[in-house]
Amino acid sequence: MLFATVLFFVAAHKLLAFLAFSVFAVGAVTSNRVASTSPDSPTTPVQAFDSAFGAAEYTAAGAIAQKEGYVFLKAGSAAAMTLVAPTAGAPSAGGDDGKEITIIAEDAFAYTVTTPSNKINGAKHVATWTAAIGNGMTMIAFNGIWYAVVLTGVALT
Repeated sequence: MLFATVLFFVAAHKLLAFLAFSVFAVGAVTSNRVASTSPDSPTTPVQAFDSAFGAAEYTAAGAIAQKEGYVFLKAGSAAAMTLVAPTAGAPSAGGDDGKEITIIAEDAFAYTVTTPSNKINGAKHVATWTAAIGNGMTMIAFNGIWYAVVLTGVALT
């Protein structure tokens, strides 16, 4: 129940952020064109929504490609995953500060997610799941570190 409550809170928080962004983004189009890869590139409300609520399922061991959104693990056996460290700095400057990622097990296997040294809470780098459906964690990026804010059936070492 606590995990469902936390997921609801996270979803509601992201929806409010999306709505606030949508209100301020209207009429913000300028005549200056910038490259779409630039951090200064305008983002449409739809792109902001997709980014905030993006979800991907991983069915084999390997690298987690995203730095925000929802990641569902369903490898059918225990799998070792890797997650890159976030880039320090504001998103407007190309950084990842404030990005949030939630990683959830869809099946009952002991997953591991490994980051570079000391990139989880500043002193850890491996998250290990107990074998239960729905176990997971939510982390927020800040200054090049992932900070775990919710752990359900996941231990950090």
